Amino acid sequence: MKYAYEDLSDDQFEQLVVFLCQELLGISTQGFAKGPDGGRDAKFVGTADLYPSKSSPWIGTTIIQAKHTNGYNKHFSEADFYSVDGDSSVLSKEILRIKKLREAKQLDHYMLFANRRLAANAESEIRSYISKQCNVPESSICLCGVEQLEMWLKTFPKVAERANLDMVDSPLVVSPDDLSDVVYALADHKKTGLITEDDPPAPRIPYADKNEINNMSAEYADTLRKRYDVVN
Repeated sequence: MKYAYEDLSDDQFEQLVVFLCQELLGISTQGFAKGPDGGRDAKFVGTADLYPSKSSPWIGTTIIQAKHTNGYNKHFSEADFYSVDGDSSVLSKEILRIKKLREAKQLDHYMLFANRRLAANAESEIRSYISKQCNVPESSICLCGVEQLEMWLKTFPKVAERANLDMVDSPLVVSPDDLSDVVYALADHKKTGLITEDDPPAPRIPYADKNEINNMSAEYADTLRKRYDVVN
């Protein structure tokens, strides 16, 4: 079971990230009051306790940024969050802040947390983009999506308690990925003859028409098509 991060407020998500960084980096990880943050929700100065590892920790000033969305099943690769064209995406605005801190020698390492899904290819592409734009080594950049958040919260269960996260209070939500697993399983059983197919109650809606009805952007629709091998 996963936490419903989309139901948190921006402040709650930031607080969760600060508590988690106190475990990963050190207890002196400092969160900041609400207001213009200059590109940082939290900061750690010193030698990290655990990140990237005990044997080779980050040393210096680590700037931490938390980007929360109330949208469900969002991804790092969506155009509103990451786009190399234009300056309206979340990351485009963040790049300007990172550059400023880097030029002022106030940033050695950078961590970006978001309650969005992060695929491996997107992680590599975005980390490389930040590195080139801001003159920060790729090895000094950490991108954390919901998958990594879940792993770290299982490793440090006390963090969720400190941030007042409770799975029991979270609504029961079935993700599209869970539904796709069920559909694929049914399709496999259909091949064995254990499941018979009746005429559907309504004609199947083409993928393009469905996306238009759901107000899905063409770029995100194409991402889903590639991820799930959608034919129509």
